[in-house]
Amino acid sequence: MKYSLFPESVSRWLSSKSTRSNHFTLSQKNIYIFPSKMGFAFVLLIVLMLLTAINYQNSLIYLFLFFLSAVFFVSILLCFLNMNGLTVSSFQILTCFEGELLTHSIELTRLSKPAFGLRLGVDKCSLNEVSVSMDIKNVHNLLLPADKRGLHVLDRLRIESCYPFGFIIAWTWLKLDSKVLVFPKPVEGSRSLGGGGAVSKGSARFLSEDLTELKSYQYGDSASRIVWKQFAAKDRLVVRSHDQGAIDSTWLKWDLYDVSSIEKKLQHLCFDILDFHRKQQAYGLDIPGVLIAPSKGEQHKYACLKALALFGLDAEDGQNDSV
Repeated sequence: MKYSLFPESVSRWLSSKSTRSNHFTLSQKNIYIFPSKMGFAFVLLIVLMLLTAINYQNSLIYLFLFFLSAVFFVSILLCFLNMNGLTVSSFQILTCFEGELLTHSIELTRLSKPAFGLRLGVDKCSLNEVSVSMDIKNVHNLLLPADKRGLHVLDRLRIESCYPFGFIIAWTWLKLDSKVLVFPKPVEGSRSLGGGGAVSKGSARFLSEDLTELKSYQYGDSASRIVWKQFAAKDRLVVRSHDQGAIDSTWLKWDLYDVSSIEKKLQHLCFDILDFHRKQQAYGLDIPGVLIAPSKGEQHKYACLKALALFGLDAEDGQNDSV
C-alpha cells in the first residue's frame, strides 16, 4: 500500500539500528502505529460529517460526530495496549536438512492479559495469525525453506495487529536472534576403505582375532568378550580388552569419497553418519580442519553433523539470513 510506504520505511530503518537479541519486550520504544486503509476512510467520513454539521448546525450530527471521533481515538489506545507488554523470545536452536523447511521456534508470552488479532511473519506478504493466551508460553513455529546448509539466522521478524476495529495498525520489526542449523542433504554414495575397493554405505570392518588386543580372563568379564577360538586352540580363556570386540570403529574420512564436488562429499558423509548412528556403530569423522574421535550416541551424531553443516563457512558465511 503506497500510503504506508513512508512509515514502513521509517520503522525498518529504526529497527535496523537496534541490536540483535533473543529476547524482546514490546513497549512504546518499538511499537509503531499508523491508520490503516479503513482508518483513513473512517477519518474522511468524520471530516465530511463535520462539514455537514457546520453547514446545517445540527446538534444530532455533532453528537454522532463526537461519538465516532471518540471511537477512533480509543481504538488507537486499545491497539497499542494490545501489543504493549508482549514478550518475544527465541532460545532453542532447531535443526533440519537441506531441502526441508527450517523452523524458527518463537515464544510469545503475555502476563497481564491475552493478546488478540496478532499476525506474525518475516514480511507483510507472509503473515500468519497467532493467538497469545495469558500467563502461558505460546510457541509458534515460523517455517521457511532451507535452500543451503549452514547456520541460518532470522533477518527480521514482523508482528502486527489491527485490534480492535481495524482502523489502526500497530506493528514492530524485531531483529530476533533465532537460529536454525541446516545439515547437508543425506545422499547415499560409495566409500573406499583405506584405498581398497568401494563398499556400500554402513559396511563395517572386521579385524582378525590375532590383531585384536587380548588379555587373560578375569572373574566378572563379560562372556560376550571371550575369544572362543583361542579357548578351543590353546585351552585358555582370553577376552578382548575393548567392549567393541572385533568390530573396528570406522573412520569417515574426507579422501575416501571419490567425488570432486565438496557438497557431494558432505552429502555422502551425512548419509554415512546417519546410517552408522541408526545401526548403533561407533564412528569417527576426519575432514579438513575437523577431527572427531570415534564414538556413538545423539551428542556425537549432532557434533558430526554440525561440523558438516559449517564446513568451509566462516563466522559470517555460516550465518545465512533466512529471508
